[in-house]
Amino acid sequence: MPDQVAVRLKGEAQRVYEEVALPGRPGVNSSGVETGTCYYRGLRSIAHIDEGRSDVRSFVLEWRVTDVPRSTARAGQERVRRRLEHEGWRLTGENVSDMGFRFERPDTDDMVAVDWYEPTGTLAVSAYAPCGKLPAGFDEYAWPESEWSAG
Repeated sequence: MPDQVAVRLKGEAQRVYEEVALPGRPGVNSSGVETGTCYYRGLRSIAHIDEGRSDVRSFVLEWRVTDVPRSTARAGQERVRRRLEHEGWRLTGENVSDMGFRFERPDTDDMVAVDWYEPTGTLAVSAYAPCGKLPAGFDEYAWPESEWSAG
């Protein structure tokens, strides 16, 4: 499961990179696919207050590029937005940053965020997958499928 999620997130991150079409195809600052903590729900959460689960993780791939002019960021965001809407993703938030949006894919609950921050001209993209069960022996620190760079 983690490998399938990583492939999905990397594909989405690459599609967004291609769609924003930054001049000169700059390299991105990214740590690849990272895992996040998931917590107990319902009545079980009372017995495990603030205790993360070891058998379930969320996944995120973030990348960013600085010094992107507003007009370039806006044009790229509009291309991404049109594609997500066409594919049936649902808008869940706008203007979280100086200029940006969040979409969720109804069939997987994956999310994509494309934000732009004026002070540094940073275009920041996140592709996120919700909590999922890990296979026995999964080692997030020695996970080859987590590697990604735009190309």
